Amino acid sequence: MDHVDFIAPIELGDIVTITGYVFETGRTRMDVKVDVQAERPTAEETDDAATSFFSFVALDASETPTPVPALHCPTEAQRELRDIALEQRQKRRRNLA
Repeated sequence: MDHVDFIAPIELGDIVTITGYVFETGRTRMDVKVDVQAERPTAEETDDAATSFFSFVALDASETPTPVPALHCPTEAQRELRDIALEQRQKRRRNLA
């Protein structure tokens, strides 16, 4: 896990939606961006609650890193999500340096 940014609190009774997508792959690695949103049914509003970046390494049955397929983003929307995640991760890393 790279980090978790807690943006807003999640209140009791909120409906929580967690969305994740792969935005970059390496030879044996997948990088995933996860966004958490909280919907307040009484106020009919949705707020970003948290965001995070994870890296996963694919392992075979003997727990040896194994290749993953290259990331394929056939639609403009998928390419935009990938580009946004790459930009956010780079910005985060610059801020930590």
